[in-house]
Amino acid sequence: MDSLPDMMDKTWHPPDGARLGATFFVRRAFPWLGHYFGGAPPAPTLAPDIDGIVSWGGRIPAKTAMAVARLRRLQHWHLEDGFLRSVGLGKDGAAPVSIIVDDRALPVDGGKASRLELLIAEAARGNCDLLGERIRARMVEHKLSKYNNLPHEPPSIEQSTRRRILLVDQVFGDVSVERALGGRHSFDTMLDDALASGAQCVVRTHPDVMAGYRKGYMTERAARTPGVILLADRVSVASILDVVDEVWTVSSQVGFDALLRRMPVCCYAIPFYAGWGLTDDRASGSAVTALARRAGARPSIDQLTAATLGLYPTYRNPENWQPMDVFAAIDFLVAELETARRD
Repeated sequence: MDSLPDMMDKTWHPPDGARLGATFFVRRAFPWLGHYFGGAPPAPTLAPDIDGIVSWGGRIPAKTAMAVARLRRLQHWHLEDGFLRSVGLGKDGAAPVSIIVDDRALPVDGGKASRLELLIAEAARGNCDLLGERIRARMVEHKLSKYNNLPHEPPSIEQSTRRRILLVDQVFGDVSVERALGGRHSFDTMLDDALASGAQCVVRTHPDVMAGYRKGYMTERAARTPGVILLADRVSVASILDVVDEVWTVSSQVGFDALLRRMPVCCYAIPFYAGWGLTDDRASGSAVTALARRAGARPSIDQLTAATLGLYPTYRNPENWQPMDVFAAIDFLVAELETARRD
């Protein structure tokens, strides 16, 4: 039987006691961030005597932080929400049970080898199967995803005996699309291929796109295409995956949620879970280099799960900010969901 690897060993993180800098945007938007780094809030990026700089996501404030780190010859770490985050949404103030800290690249960067990519390749050679199997079983049992604020209710989709493909639209400008080496052409090609397959095509769109507040990559065209079903029901990802046969995506985490359930997944860019032999990879252009880079490792779904949810994120209890592992984080979210149901 496999022995479990040390999930708390994060040698690529800032050293204990390091004084970190961050942009004003990060310091204002994430007031809890210091709890992940010894309790002290980050200092300004131009403060003297800082040991390194952290940035969040991939937009302009992150690029600014990276530029300052280069100019000051300081080490830099990328930060982002973990793949198992919270019950509520971050924009509504829900604190996360996990973040990722990466010294190489964001996990959405298909053009660069992030720390997650290295961990997945290492997991393919290691003793992570049991860990991944346990994590995956708990995630599926409790129907968990990154966010867990939506109810587990059947979506309103007509009955059909045809194979049903879920195509995941994304909000226009989503950083993960470009960073995963995708674009509008990726969504157009995905919809073209799905229509040509003869399957029933269900496009999952964002409610804000349906309401006209945001623009999607694919929703507008799909709405004009006969036979395509637009799905904007406010139900959980698990509820939608229960009624489809496979998932096609550009870079959405829904593809990873489907892999946890051993569902067929087709990718039109290079999200972190593509290129390992677990997905049908149809990305082209510059993405071919990224696919070749990952081709040397062939992890199982359990090994991919172990690296992505067990070894890569940092978990903390938002009630006291004490460290915990992925299993304690799952228990915490399950308890929160149970309390919300009772209320």
